Amino acid sequence: MSIRFKKQQNKITGSKTFGKWYGRAVSMGRIKMKNLAEEISHSTTVTQADIMAVLNELSHYMKAHLQNSETVVLDGIGAFQVGISSAPADKADDFTANNIKKYHILYKPEVTFVANGDVTATGRRSGFYVKTLLNGITAEALEKSKKEESTTTKP
Repeated sequence: MSIRFKKQQNKITGSKTFGKWYGRAVSMGRIKMKNLAEEISHSTTVTQADIMAVLNELSHYMKAHLQNSETVVLDGIGAFQVGISSAPADKADDFTANNIKKYHILYKPEVTFVANGDVTATGRRSGFYVKTLLNGITAEALEKSKKEESTTTKP
């Protein structure tokens, strides 16, 4: 399995990279929790209904812990915590909860160190970190549909 990408030209006038081509990741669909639970149930001894119950409770308890200013860590996935956007105040004493304009979720993916077999002069392993959910990922170009081909080749 590979992620799909499409080629897209930068059309922002005045940009240093105007006219250059980039790849943009394409979503090939969505998977809902029910379908995910069904897939998981086929590879475990747990029923789809049990998995749905667990995922529903995960959502409930993640919300509770996030709203209690805790970071929720899901092994193999990453960590979630609440972030805020706020309006400034001139003095610390002037800043209150009323300055908070919106809340959002901060997601920090889990990373794994991949050693490349080298050792630095200081005796440390060298290598790089890769996001666990992206370890082993590959990509392939999204093929144009027949409709897209016919509209792009017309004079």
